[in-house]
Amino acid sequence: MVDMDDDEFIIGRDLLATLGTDVDRQLEQLAAHRDDETSGDPFSLEADEPPAERQAATDDEVCAAVEDLVEKALQHGFPPDRVDKLRLIVFEYDVWHLELRDDSPARVPPLEVHLKEGAQPRKKASQIPSSHSTIFT
Repeated sequence: MVDMDDDEFIIGRDLLATLGTDVDRQLEQLAAHRDDETSGDPFSLEADEPPAERQAATDDEVCAAVEDLVEKALQHGFPPDRVDKLRLIVFEYDVWHLELRDDSPARVPPLEVHLKEGAQPRKKASQIPSSHSTIFT
């Protein structure tokens, strides 16, 4: 440990990995990032805006990606005798995308919840310790 009068705190790679930050992946992304008109300005918000014209993935690209997921499921222990049924289920509906988009909300009726006869609703116990409850009241 080195005594310093710095206001900075240096975090190691192990702690970052524990927190879910892959430093190597971020460096790869940074190296692959192409320069554009906003790349020199660290405070420009335009660099974070999505491109105005996005091309949606083709059906073949989506099917190939879903097929890759099915293959990964098999590699991770999915029963091979049920893979045909799995393929029927995953390809039955057009719900797969390769990137997040601003699609319209699903047109489904709202879920109605009914208690079984004789069931009594219960309130879940608070996750906040009673010693902290005065802060939130």
